[in-house]
Amino acid sequence: MKSLGSLFIKSFIDNVIKDTVVPVKGSVVYCSLALGYAEHSGIYIGKNKIVHLDGSGIIEVVSPQQFVERLGGFNPAMSIYVSCNNSSATGTNTIAKRAKKMVGKRRKYNVILDNCHQFTSGCITGDFENADNFLWMLKDTAKNKINTNKWRVWNRDYNS
Repeated sequence: MKSLGSLFIKSFIDNVIKDTVVPVKGSVVYCSLALGYAEHSGIYIGKNKIVHLDGSGIIEVVSPQQFVERLGGFNPAMSIYVSCNNSSATGTNTIAKRAKKMVGKRRKYNVILDNCHQFTSGCITGDFENADNFLWMLKDTAKNKINTNKWRVWNRDYNS
């Protein structure tokens, strides 16, 4: 089991030692949940806003702070990771538009079979009934569709 100490060390390295990035519209973003054993994903739509599928099945717009402070404050996430190609954020206006168009809609949320990763992948491809129910699958779709080859920490000190 991962400890809070090991998560803090990873976050410190990711935020202080490694390069950070500012997302572009349509960037895929994710954060850790459950001490790093699960993740939560969404789409950056600009103006410091993320569209995501929450655990109740509602697709909503949230701030980065709300994105990482899910689960009633029991989420230890400290960083949001952004899809990148080398040092530049990846994403498209089309992905952001698909995400915005889904705001206010509901899905039959299931942590394994219909979750945030499937929603996020749907924003990339337009196919919301895809099988990308795990982060590694979503990352593969991001690699193939928007040339993502790295995941860098969002530098939230910048207004984007």
